[in-house]
Amino acid sequence: MKSRLRKKTVRAIFLLHRWLGITLGSMMCIWCLSGFVMLWKAWPQPDEMRAGLAHERVQLDTAGVLPPLEGSYRSFRIVMAGAIPVLQTTRDTGAAGSFDLRTGKALSLSPDDLENEAARYAGPGRVSVRFEGLRDHDQWILNTRGHQSGFYRYALDDPQKSLVYLSPVDGDVVQATTEATRFWSWLGAIPHWLYPSLLKRHQRLWVNTLIILSGAGIILTSLGLWIGWRRLGAGRQISPYRGTHFLHHVTGLIFGLMLLSWITTGFLSMNPSGLFAPGPAPGWVTRLNRAVTSTELEALLETLRAHPESRFRDIRLSAWGDKAFIAVIDDEGKRLTLDPALSPLPLTVEPLKQALGRDGIAATVAVLEHDDSYYFSTRHLKRPFPVFRVTGDDGVRLYLDARCGAQLLVAEAGAKGSRWFIYGPHDLNFFGWLRTPLARLLIVLPLLLGVSAICLTGLCLGIMRLRFRITTTRTKRRKQDRSGTSG
Repeated sequence: MKSRLRKKTVRAIFLLHRWLGITLGSMMCIWCLSGFVMLWKAWPQPDEMRAGLAHERVQLDTAGVLPPLEGSYRSFRIVMAGAIPVLQTTRDTGAAGSFDLRTGKALSLSPDDLENEAARYAGPGRVSVRFEGLRDHDQWILNTRGHQSGFYRYALDDPQKSLVYLSPVDGDVVQATTEATRFWSWLGAIPHWLYPSLLKRHQRLWVNTLIILSGAGIILTSLGLWIGWRRLGAGRQISPYRGTHFLHHVTGLIFGLMLLSWITTGFLSMNPSGLFAPGPAPGWVTRLNRAVTSTELEALLETLRAHPESRFRDIRLSAWGDKAFIAVIDDEGKRLTLDPALSPLPLTVEPLKQALGRDGIAATVAVLEHDDSYYFSTRHLKRPFPVFRVTGDDGVRLYLDARCGAQLLVAEAGAKGSRWFIYGPHDLNFFGWLRTPLARLLIVLPLLLGVSAICLTGLCLGIMRLRFRITTTRTKRRKQDRSGTSG
């Protein structure tokens, strides 16, 4: 009795693996093949320097009215949106607002206001610009913060056939693509992340689809590993199979655990049941720098009016420790830090340490010139350096941009867990040397080739099995038809 039950169970496992492979084979191959592209081609991002230079030089000759500013503010930003001087406010809560400095009223930018910004993003030379509407679910902005409110899209008549997206709130370039980056994204990131806009715009449906597909992939791969080890050495040889089945069996034995690791971490990256949900930043992160006041903003505006020779494209007033300072982008795209009187003010560790001591925060501060375990550059994201790393006694790490004081990353418990248990094994980026092009070529590429061989041979076996079933069914029907006719 036990023997019969065992045989039925084994047969059921074989059948489940076979039909899961037939069902998911194409998707598994797509994930693998698109992974080759993503080793070298990242999702499109706007060029940081060109985006900063897209704004006109700040001109305050027509700026004379501040909006009512009540409460506590983390920063104030002054920038030009077309010919309009704009004030951006960020409260301590993170809430943002944009105001026209000519009237003090909430800002509403039209497509015509930002046409020149789109053209300047292309660089020197005359480029014609075509406005293509307000887009909220465009293919290239679905992972861009604030896309639900819509961005203005402009097509540039440049050699790269660029598409540029600007925020109607402040005129910032929020996304830019070229014909080449769009082409590679359709071969890489879009199929790998299942990013077609028709699916991705429905966020919950997209998440659930990926969870279901990757979860089924985990079952498929786990069953395949069990079957592969069970059949190892059967028939006096390593494998009892021949041809495509033999290749599928052997590559599964060698690379199967790598495939299981990749599909499992892909599943976990969708955060099923909130397993690795990022937690809130601890209170000391928000208390580190003091608020800036409307009085300091008024004084800065007076100083800027008194120095019309200043050539700034972007001006941000905030605090570094207890000291107010401004971070600017000049005409050449360089980032500078100045005091409110427009004198150079390099950001240093001491004001941070003083602020920590003032609030009784137990933390250490270090200056990083290169990657560490949590803050590092990848082929998809270039991190700026140097940075200040503030490590609290709770283990949370805060990384601050040494060029402008902006928060770049908060590595709390959830982020740390994701880094080591999800993105580390998925991207194979545990160490700095693993993130080099040579490591991708000599380590990641062979592993991906082996995993792809498992999926491609599995897909071939599934197609062959389906063809056999279809042919067998047709043959049976013909025999039945003939026997019926003869009867």
